[in-house]
Amino acid sequence: MTPTSDLRQADFERGLDAIAAWWLEHGLDPATGGAHGEIAEDNAVRADAERGAVLETRALWFFSALARARPSECARAAARRLYRYVTETFVDAEHGGLVWSVAADGTWTRDRKQVYAQAFAIYAFCACAAAFDDVEARDRALALARLLEERAWDQGQGGYLEAFARDWSPVEDMRLSARDLNAPKTMNTHLHMLEAYTSLHALVGDDFSRRCLTRIFDLFLERFVRPRGAHVSLFYSADWRDLCADESYGHDIETSWLLCEAAGTLGDADRKVEARAAALTLAEAALDALDGAGGLVYERHADARGLVAERHWWPQAEALVGFYNAHQLSGEARYAEAAARVWHFIRTQHIDEERGEWLWLARADAPKSGPYKAGFWKGPYHNGRAMMEMIRRLEGAPA
Repeated sequence: MTPTSDLRQADFERGLDAIAAWWLEHGLDPATGGAHGEIAEDNAVRADAERGAVLETRALWFFSALARARPSECARAAARRLYRYVTETFVDAEHGGLVWSVAADGTWTRDRKQVYAQAFAIYAFCACAAAFDDVEARDRALALARLLEERAWDQGQGGYLEAFARDWSPVEDMRLSARDLNAPKTMNTHLHMLEAYTSLHALVGDDFSRRCLTRIFDLFLERFVRPRGAHVSLFYSADWRDLCADESYGHDIETSWLLCEAAGTLGDADRKVEARAAALTLAEAALDALDGAGGLVYERHADARGLVAERHWWPQAEALVGFYNAHQLSGEARYAEAAARVWHFIRTQHIDEERGEWLWLARADAPKSGPYKAGFWKGPYHNGRAMMEMIRRLEGAPA
């Protein structure tokens, strides 16, 4: 048997259907049209949980992409309800952009403008526009991109600043989460700006979208990939001093295939060559972060904390796609074998066959467990996209 024989399209179709079914039954709030703020591993809903722009836009992206890839009335209706919820609840009509979080009743709780969340909004609006030929969603994506170019781009040093107050004035604490450094520029936000602008250019294809995507592609290679080669750089000062030598293996492998997607969307031969070289370098290094069971370990700190060997759900989803992408680029069986190992790990360690969806941590990481099955930082984005990507690629789509 070849490594790819363990990667069967029908299995990924079943995986995608299972994710969609769980979210339709448990993840979405029929009263508001949005996603519930938090759902425990036993599928119990925490009705009073805060709802974040990241979860809601990721859910919108998923059901919009699903409605386009595997059309069904359920997916279409869910995407439409989520679009209304996001635009009516999170969009700041006065200052532009999306606020960070709301209470369960829709009242704003944190009105800061985190650029990471704006990137996911562009990504989601583009998916909605593509699924429904929706001019309003398209215009929202374009308007938000223009706002970010005006407000968030650092005109002097380049790159996107991390966070702002509601009116886009500066803030001292720019952190995306409590575990992050308070850094003005981060790999994570720039990666999702790359992803957002890839979708925007695929949708719009005009001079503005090309300029945006070209600039972020070149910047990402220069600042986040090339300095270390095998691992992306994570945190920078405003003047591009590297603030952290940690290694994030999920981000490494996610970057590898998103760079290829961006270069392919640009259709630029030279950038395709650059993306291929970077992707294979990153994927090669990520092979060393696979453990004996086939799971991708989380990260390595440069200080005394050292290796964090937990297996979180999202690096597994990105590793599945990233290693298969490397196989498509290189023809090397070892990358397909790595993807097959990761897929086996996902099926045995993360997918909750009894109650649905994926677990935050691998079963083998017990007694540790994740904070919830769905919530502020966990939606149907990484795993749902991985299933769609594998289906698309096994149907014959190129890397």
